[in-house]
Amino acid sequence: MRILSITTSLSEDSTTLKLSNKIIAAATSAAEAAGLSAEADRVNVRNLSSDLTDMALTGFRSENLEATFAQVAEADVIVTVAPVYKVAPVGLHTLFWQLIDEKALANKPVLIGSTGGTPRHSLAGENVLRPMLSYLKGIVVPTTVFAATDDWGSIEGGRSLNARIAQASEELIGLAASLNGVGAGSSAGPADEGADTDSASTTTGEFGRRGARRNPSIDDEFNPELITPFAQLLEG
Repeated sequence: MRILSITTSLSEDSTTLKLSNKIIAAATSAAEAAGLSAEADRVNVRNLSSDLTDMALTGFRSENLEATFAQVAEADVIVTVAPVYKVAPVGLHTLFWQLIDEKALANKPVLIGSTGGTPRHSLAGENVLRPMLSYLKGIVVPTTVFAATDDWGSIEGGRSLNARIAQASEELIGLAASLNGVGAGSSAGPADEGADTDSASTTTGEFGRRGARRNPSIDDEFNPELITPFAQLLEG
C-alpha cells in the first residue's frame, strides 16, 4: 500500500509537519496491523510554490508538478495536511488541489488534517477541503484531524490528539482495504470455485500495482463521448 502525504509546511519544524508525520506513522501502523505492507512518501507543497504560481498564470506544468501529480494518481491513499490562517487552509495548499487533474483522486481514500492556534479553526478542513476533495472524486474519511496549540502543550491534549489520529488512520486504511477487496472475507472460498479467477485477481492482488477498482459511474463522467455538448444543452 502506497501512502502519500501532501503537506503544506511553511517552515522546517512546523506543527503542520509534525502532525503529518504522526498521521503517516499511525496509518503505517494501522496498515501493518491489518496485515498489509505500507510505503510512505511525502510532498511539501511549499517546495512547489513557484511551479504552482506559474501554472496558475500560464497554464504551463513544470516537470516537478507533473511528477507530483503522477505520485498522487499512483498512491493508494492520501493524507493532506495544511495550516489554517483566518478560518481557511493556507491558499498555497488549496491551489495545489485546484490545479490537479480532476480524476487524480477518483475512488481514492483521503484523510484531512489541519493545524491552527485555537480550536475555533477546527472546522476549516471540513468547510473548505472536504468539498474540494469530494469534487475531485476523493473518498474522504469521516474523521478529520485538527491540532491546536494546546494539543501539543499538555498531556491531556496530546492523548486526545493521538486518539483522533488513530481513529482517522484506521478509517483510512479500512476504507482502502475495502475498496481493494483486501482483508477478511476477501479470499475466494469453496463457494466461489466457479467464479472468474481473472476477475478475482484484479480485486485481491498486490496493493500499489492496481489502485482502486474501476467505478463506471465516475469514469464515464469524464468520457468525452458521453458528455452532452454545451450548445446542445442550450437548444434544449
